[in-house]
Amino acid sequence: MSPSAPETSSAADAALPPLLALWNFIWNSIVRVLWLCGYATVTAVGAAVVFTRVGQGQDLLRLSAENGFAWSNLFFLLSALFLSLGLWYSARLLLTHSLDGDQLRWQRARFGRTWLPRVYGTLVPLAIGIGFLRLETSAQTAAWVLSALFLLLAAGQWWFYYKRRDWFMKATARARGLTEPGETSDRRLMLIILSLGQITAFVLLAAFVVWPVNLPQTLGTPAILLTGLAGIALFGSLVLTYAFLVNGLPAGTALTLILAAGFGFFNDNHWIRVADQAPTLQRLAAAAHYQAWREVNPAPRKIDGRDPVILVAAAGGGIRAAYWTASTLATLEARIPTFSQSLFAISSVSGGSLGAAVYAAVKRQQLENRTAPTGGDSTLTTVQRALGHDFLSPVAAGMLFPDLVQRFIPYPFPEADRQRFLELGFEQALTDPDNPLTRPFTALYADGYKFRLPSLLLNTTIVDSGRRAVISNIALTDFTDTLDLLDDGFQTRTIRLSAAAGASARFTYVSPAGSLIGPGAQGDQKIRLVDGGYFENSGATTTIDLLELINNPTLYPILILIRNDPQAPAVCRRRPEVTGFGPGPEGPPASDFLSEVASPVRALLNARTARGRLAEVSSAKLVEGDMRGAVIEVSLAAVVEAELTRAQDDPAARGRIEQTLVEPPLGWSLSKAVRQSMEWVMAEGGGGLKDEFANLTAVLEGRLADYRPCNAR
Repeated sequence: MSPSAPETSSAADAALPPLLALWNFIWNSIVRVLWLCGYATVTAVGAAVVFTRVGQGQDLLRLSAENGFAWSNLFFLLSALFLSLGLWYSARLLLTHSLDGDQLRWQRARFGRTWLPRVYGTLVPLAIGIGFLRLETSAQTAAWVLSALFLLLAAGQWWFYYKRRDWFMKATARARGLTEPGETSDRRLMLIILSLGQITAFVLLAAFVVWPVNLPQTLGTPAILLTGLAGIALFGSLVLTYAFLVNGLPAGTALTLILAAGFGFFNDNHWIRVADQAPTLQRLAAAAHYQAWREVNPAPRKIDGRDPVILVAAAGGGIRAAYWTASTLATLEARIPTFSQSLFAISSVSGGSLGAAVYAAVKRQQLENRTAPTGGDSTLTTVQRALGHDFLSPVAAGMLFPDLVQRFIPYPFPEADRQRFLELGFEQALTDPDNPLTRPFTALYADGYKFRLPSLLLNTTIVDSGRRAVISNIALTDFTDTLDLLDDGFQTRTIRLSAAAGASARFTYVSPAGSLIGPGAQGDQKIRLVDGGYFENSGATTTIDLLELINNPTLYPILILIRNDPQAPAVCRRRPEVTGFGPGPEGPPASDFLSEVASPVRALLNARTARGRLAEVSSAKLVEGDMRGAVIEVSLAAVVEAELTRAQDDPAARGRIEQTLVEPPLGWSLSKAVRQSMEWVMAEGGGGLKDEFANLTAVLEGRLADYRPCNAR
């Protein structure tokens, strides 16, 4: 291969009509260059959009600002440098040498060949710097400092790209008599640097498999995202494009997609994690289970001549739902002495299931250790410390490294499953390495503690039927159209507690659908599970079934709705509306942008939310109307209400609240500002929570005259 020679058509091009000359310029110097450097183009633009336009990306910047001068921000800066240099070098490799498999007209593409690699090499740190600059956060000074660092990095790289020939290459060019400085030696240097970058990405891949939680949490999600994108861009540019074109072949992207179709479309490494052995659990149907539980947990006092029974429906919503659910349960336990004695069951979905599982695991640890929750080791402190961890970085590492490579390998490797990374993060959130999250689900209720903990009903959805499936220590006999995943014949009989919570929270595409073997119409068959919120996102439907099956006139039902939508209107009409934010029943104004494509998806997702609200309203009416019980509503919208009240005279603070609280991303990392807002409102009883707590206290103390009815909407 030899350096490209100047084309002889320059004079002819200059004589072309202006419109045709413009078309030649756009086609050769822009379109063809962007297409040839497709991996760099998509990677650079994609990373820029994530950190400037996507809510989860902006929340990652907010987390980085809150971390201040942490190691993770140094890795973030270094990964931006790594990605930028990789994009620049890969684009230059493709654009400064004649490739036999490509017919790019070099002279007409001179502008794109010169300037677009520099754009690739500076766009990412520039976008991140602008993202930090526009960020509304409580750590504003740190955001400005980080913005300055990334903008300086972008400026420094641009200067380096512009002046490097003067600094390093001209002497070599003059010595060798080359028309373009350092053409041959520069290509060799590019190949060495790009190969080292590719090797670095593969070393990280292996390291993440060995250290699936600690290493990602040390590096941080932003650094993992950028290094993952760098690995994809380098492999695509160096191997799939350059190596093919330099040998006169078309680019290998199509071949790679064919391999992925052959392997990735039929290769499943997302099996639900189960233990080799699990304690046998004799499960009882709902009515019998209630009777056995009541024998061990006698009612502390009668209410209207009946025994109080608390049932919780915890809605989904990622890590914010987990944090809000666990905090609510632990706060009620601390404030109301008889709460734990009356807490019978928790029906949960998605992140609510993780919160319920962590709360139950902490209570189990306390029972094992025979320690009362006091002081710094209170239940509330323990669950908030556990759920304050970063769960997003492990699953991001799994998704962008081993699980991505798995799509091109014919043999499935469970170690590469990104859901494994997430669930191991759940397990390590509690400090004891032998904590209940690492054990089988049935172990939570074994060894004499069978009826000492609240029953968990973790809701999932079956992909191929859309039906509800539930993991519970209660036998789901006669539950309406429900699969019991701990029943005979299901592989999930030995499921781990972390995997049970994870099965309820498999909201694609961050988490994949989970596979198991279970009984089917024609014998054993493969079944796939996804997030329970696909069926119904409140957990209230399962609560209704449970109450109706217990069918005991001696119980006084108390339904606690833990709601995790920060804009949700109240269920209880006899109590003050929590916040005026959010759309009404008609939804927000319809958008015409891509309506043909987006409308079906929007309808499906919004119907999921609407079904959850319908279930909450129906369950509240059943409990307070037909069963003459009580309904307590603990809504995340209370946090928004309380924070907006505090900031009513500060427009900037109100804008920040709207950004961070009104629509927090549904991912697996939660900013410190959001956690602190939840903790403050929960402690102070703001946003109407004080009245809800007082309602529950009055009911449990038998003061029904002080109970303010719900009368659901």
